[in-house]
Parts: sequence; C-alpha cells; structure tokens
Amino acid sequence: MDSGTVATVKVSELKEIPPQFLREVIAIPPQALKCCLADLPPNTGMWTPDAVLWLRDAVINCPEFSMKVIKQDASKGIAHIYLFAPENFPDMDRSINRQIKNADLWKHQKDVFLSVTPSGTSFTKAVGDAVPALQLPGGKLEKSFPDSGREPGSAVSTTEMPPPLPLPKPGDLMDIYVSVACHPGHFVVQPWNELNNLYALMEEMILYYSRAEEKPVTIEKNKLYAAKIGDEWYRVIIKGILRNGFLSVYELDYGKHEFVSVGKVQPLLDTFRKLPFQAITAQLAGVKNQQWSEEASIVFRNLVEKKPFVAQIQAVNDNTNSWDRKIVTFLVDTSLPHIDTWIHDFVSQSLVEFSKGD
Repeated sequence: MDSGTVATVKVSELKEIPPQFLREVIAIPPQALKCCLADLPPNTGMWTPDAVLWLRDAVINCPEFSMKVIKQDASKGIAHIYLFAPENFPDMDRSINRQIKNADLWKHQKDVFLSVTPSGTSFTKAVGDAVPALQLPGGKLEKSFPDSGREPGSAVSTTEMPPPLPLPKPGDLMDIYVSVACHPGHFVVQPWNELNNLYALMEEMILYYSRAEEKPVTIEKNKLYAAKIGDEWYRVIIKGILRNGFLSVYELDYGKHEFVSVGKVQPLLDTFRKLPFQAITAQLAGVKNQQWSEEASIVFRNLVEKKPFVAQIQAVNDNTNSWDRKIVTFLVDTSLPHIDTWIHDFVSQSLVEFSKGD
C-alpha cells in the first residue's frame, strides 16, 4: 500500500501488527498513488509488450521523476499525469508521454499460443555439472543445450546481419536466462550457453567505442548500429526517429526498447556482427492466451525475470528478422534439489487466487 507493488508471500511471512503500534501505523495514509500517462495514442487497447517494456525500463532506470497532474479520476482513484525526468521538466515535448507517444511501439503482432499439458518429464541436475540435464528412461544423463551449429573458428560472412541464432525444435530442452518479462504472453530469453560470449562481445565494444573517434552517422530505420546506453554499448536496430533528437532503439541481445540521443549512436563494426543476436521472444505454454491483469503480470515478472530456467520448447515461429522470431515454451525452475517447479502451474494457481480476490 506504500510502494504499490504486488507480491506472492508465504502465509508464515505474514505478521499481525501489535495493538500498541496500530494507531501510529494507521495515522499515516497509504503512500502509493495510482497514475496513468495522459494523452496517449487513442484506441490503443491493450498495450503492446514493446510499449510496456519500454516504459518500465525508462522508469526503472531513472532514480526520480517530476510530474504534472492533468486530472484526477476519483471513481477509479487514478491520477492522469505527465511524467518527466527532472532535467526535462516542464518541457512537454520531452515528457515520457510524448516520447512514448511518438515511438513506433504500438503495432500489435498476432501471437501464436499453445496450451499443452506437461508430459511429466523430470529435470534433474548432473553431479559435478553446472547445467541442468534431462533424466532419460535408461538413466543416461543428457545435457539440454542444443548444438550451437557453429564450428569453432569458422569464418562468418561480414554481411549486414549477424548469422541467425539456431533455434531449438519443438520438444527440445534448452537452458535459458530470462532477460526481461512483460507478462506470460511476452518475455525475452537468452541461450545460457552463449552468455559468456555475449559478455565478451560487450567488453570488446566498450573498449573499442570508448577509444574510437566519433564518426558522423546517417541514421536509417531498421538498420543496425552500436548505441551507448548508460555506460555500456549495445547492438541495436533503429525502430523510430523522434523529433527531439532522440531515437527509439531495440537491443537485439537483451530484448529491451530504449531511447537514446543521436549523438550516442555509432556504426556497428563488422567484427561485432559475428555473434548471433541473443534475444528470443517467448510466450509461456500451458496457460490460456488472455489479457493479463496487472497483478498476474507483476507476479510473473517477479517470478522469472533475471533468472535461469530449463525451457521445454512447444512451438517455434521462425522469421527472416531475428527480432521477430518467437518460441512457445514451458519454464522449469530446477534451482532446488529434487524439486522441479513448472512456472505455468504457479501462474495458473495465481490466476485462480486473483479471481477469488475480485
């Protein structure tokens, strides 16, 4: 009630407030105020995952904001506001509202979704092995990493796009890391066995671009560039060019949307195109395709974001553009010994509980 967050906790973690402290506790009003951005594009319906993730990342990455209240909806208890980074207040053109309104984040893409009952396959850990493994009927342990499909030291053509990341096949097991999560219908995974290669690539990009002389860049939509976001450099594709000198970009290795100034974009060297893009859009199998509530989305996000899992692939949607490829997958948490937690079971149970609460 004071931070506005939603969480799932064990009953044993709940404590009654002692009567002698109750008066002091209730004397302070709840501090969380529900807000919505004013004057956004009309008829957007349910927000696209791109818009949700961009707004969340923009808010999380800024330590504080200024806001201007346009109106208050007393019936819903929501304030309609304009939101600003402190240095941009009160320039309406540089508000979060205008930035996201002008960005190319509102186009809905049709999702493919499967609802499949788990086969009951058990995931176990191999002794002395750092990665999850599949327990086969004959007792043989087999690593769940798919073959990367690339021979060590093999030449990579210096073309516009990096080589495509080999996607798993339906039924395959794959160790993954969830880099960002919007809701069960949209999250982004990275192949666990390529993370070290990605970290090495980013270090090389930081070293190169921190020393290199800035070059004039002709900015074009849907072209690849290197962009400085915070203190690091990323491989990005330009999704939108804004009027205020900012660009809407998509990080092709982490699956995030960001805004950067034109001055922080540089040409992407051929040597940085050798590693396939790492971000794979994903959708949770085993739950109904629906419009996810705020509470369900937050619970799912807290459950999976920035954590490793075993993925059991149910369907693969390939596409010429790496950023438009998608997998439909179960997620299995194998972090506890002898216990496999299927995330879709937890999400389904949470939906039932939220329905009871309504």
